[in-house]
Amino acid sequence: MTKFASLIAAASLALFGGPAAASTLSATHTLTQAGTVGSVSTLQFQVTQAGLFDIYTDGPTIDPVLYLIADGDGNGAIDASDPLIASNDDSCRVGFRSFCNQAGAWHNSLIEAQSLSLGTYFAVVSDYSFSVSEARSGVNGRLGETQLVGDVTTFVTSARYGARGGTVAPVSAVPLPASGFMMLGAFAMLGAGAASRRRKRSA
Repeated sequence: MTKFASLIAAASLALFGGPAAASTLSATHTLTQAGTVGSVSTLQFQVTQAGLFDIYTDGPTIDPVLYLIADGDGNGAIDASDPLIASNDDSCRVGFRSFCNQAGAWHNSLIEAQSLSLGTYFAVVSDYSFSVSEARSGVNGRLGETQLVGDVTTFVTSARYGARGGTVAPVSAVPLPASGFMMLGAFAMLGAGAASRRRKRSA
C-alpha cells in the first residue's frame, strides 16, 4: 500500500469508523469546584445490545452522587425533557460488591442490574449534594460551599450478567458526511498532484 493509500485509509477510519462495542466502558474526569462546568462529570454512552448493566462510581477523594439520564429526543445533549432512569448515592459500599471501593470517608454510588434498551444515555456524577436539575445543567451550583474535588471514574458494565448482559460503546463526535467527503477529496487531489509531479520528474 502506498503512503497516499495509507493516508486515505487512516482518514476514512478516523472520519467514519465507530468505536467497538464492549461489555464494559469507563471514563475518568477531574472534578473542579462548584459553579464551574468541570464540577460535573458526564459519561455519554450508547447501548448497542440491550441487557442488564451496573453503573457505578470510583471516586477516591469525593462523595459521588450518580444520575442516569436517557437521551430521549436523540439530540446528543441533556434536556429538561430527557427522562431520568435512575439515581443513587452511597450504595456502592466496600464489601457489598467486589468492585466497590472507598470514596474518601464516604461511599461510592451504584445503579445495579439496570435494564437498558438500545439508545444513548448519560451517566452524570458530581460531589454531594448534587440535584437532578444540576445534573441536567452540567454545573454543580453549590456556590459559597466547599465541594470536594479530584478524580472520579464512572463505569458502565454488564460483565456480571453473562448472556443477560448487553454491550455499550462510547459516543464520540462524528463529522458531517459532507465535510468528511470534502476532506477525503482534498487528500485525493493532493495525492494526484504528487503523483503527477513524480511522473514529470521521471520523464
